[in-house]
Amino acid sequence: MKKQVLFGIALLCSAFLSSAWAATPLQDTTYNAMGPNGEYTLTNKWLYSVTLGNYVAAADKIGTSGFVRGMAVKDGKMLFIDREKKQITVVNGETGLTEAPIVLASNIFTYMGRNKADTADSVWVVGGLPYNDIKVDNAGNVLIGNCMTSSTGRFQVWKVNLTDGSGTLIIDQANMATLFPASTIRFDAFGVWGDVNTNAIIMASNASAMEAYKWTITNGVASDPVMIEIDNLTVGTYLTGLANPGSAPQIFPVEENYFYLDGNATYPTLIDMDGNVIDGFYNNPDALKDSTTMQDKILTMNQGHNGLAEFQVGEEYFVVMAATNTAGTPPSSFRLFKFADANKAFTGLDCLWTFPMKGMGGSSNAYRTAMPAVEVNGNTAKIYVYTGENGYGMYEFKVTQSGKPEISLQPVTVSVKGNTLKLSETVANLSIYNVTGQLIGKFANVSSVESPGKGVFVVKATTLHGETAIQKVIVK
Repeated sequence: MKKQVLFGIALLCSAFLSSAWAATPLQDTTYNAMGPNGEYTLTNKWLYSVTLGNYVAAADKIGTSGFVRGMAVKDGKMLFIDREKKQITVVNGETGLTEAPIVLASNIFTYMGRNKADTADSVWVVGGLPYNDIKVDNAGNVLIGNCMTSSTGRFQVWKVNLTDGSGTLIIDQANMATLFPASTIRFDAFGVWGDVNTNAIIMASNASAMEAYKWTITNGVASDPVMIEIDNLTVGTYLTGLANPGSAPQIFPVEENYFYLDGNATYPTLIDMDGNVIDGFYNNPDALKDSTTMQDKILTMNQGHNGLAEFQVGEEYFVVMAATNTAGTPPSSFRLFKFADANKAFTGLDCLWTFPMKGMGGSSNAYRTAMPAVEVNGNTAKIYVYTGENGYGMYEFKVTQSGKPEISLQPVTVSVKGNTLKLSETVANLSIYNVTGQLIGKFANVSSVESPGKGVFVVKATTLHGETAIQKVIVK
């Protein structure tokens, strides 16, 4: 009898350990230090991936195939939203070890409505695909949203209490077809900027049209959405002529005036709240090619996977994004860029690494999730990555000489302070052009001028000594 009991306990323990940590986390390859003095380093701390072979069996996966479509990070914990189990699966960011999940309250993604006989109120479950996405706002609030598959559906965003799994309803929009009768609408994901307890912006990109929708939260209360028509007519951007951004688009508001759009058919593109395309790889197509990660091979970005995160270390600015889809080389990878300065213009993008160097894998990822999330402490940024069906992991990025200004070879430089363009010295002549090359402002003997508006501009300055400098600036 004792032997049978012990054997049963052993089986239970084996099953528990198998589900908690079915495979061993492995490490990616070593990456060369980057920067003039080797001040930028990238180290993989742990990784599960199809490529490494430890994200293949069902027991290795973060959840059942197709049911875990979103990942966010809070306080060193990776948070995965699981539609099948109606929970947030928690992974320790330092070790890769799965911790106890957060089981979500049963009223999340429900609402009150009349029963079919219209005789009494009844509890209804939100249609479409609930538990589809997860984000963390700037104040650390954890939010989850559903996929709304048609204009007649209901779109909800809930704030989750990680202690007990209870939820607070932030957005409950059931009248999209009434508000926007001319639009066919599908939301797969959402983005957030600010603090939903006070003031914030929540946005969703329409997979069916070049449209974004914005909810403004004031004193904790969400407005009705405003539709933003995204410019796909201006010639020369990578959005020109697109009828929609492609399947499962992600949207990332980065402040109250700007957001990034990244869909299956697009590269990440910066857009303002009026729908004007502000910046993107169309201004620097060479940045799509990485010749630094592998000395003997050029790695080229492609569209297909969707995800992006900006971050700052000291006085330096970076962005990490999905670089290749499952058919790219390497399959399912990310890329880390450094911006030239606080203007964060694409013209100044400097590729640091594509990672994992061999990719995460080529397993089909129909929902296109390739999500990076970043937490910064001092001179170290921890970069967490998740590619649907292909794996997840954590990389440590260190900047050992952050904040040291780069030596400029320009005789005069331009900085943006609010709506003012400030020059490093008084210049004899100053000309301002828009991105199409049209002259829109000309000045003499100035050290600062008011910007002609918001957007991307090319500034040409001639010093009092006759030297010429040309610089691209972004006014936000």
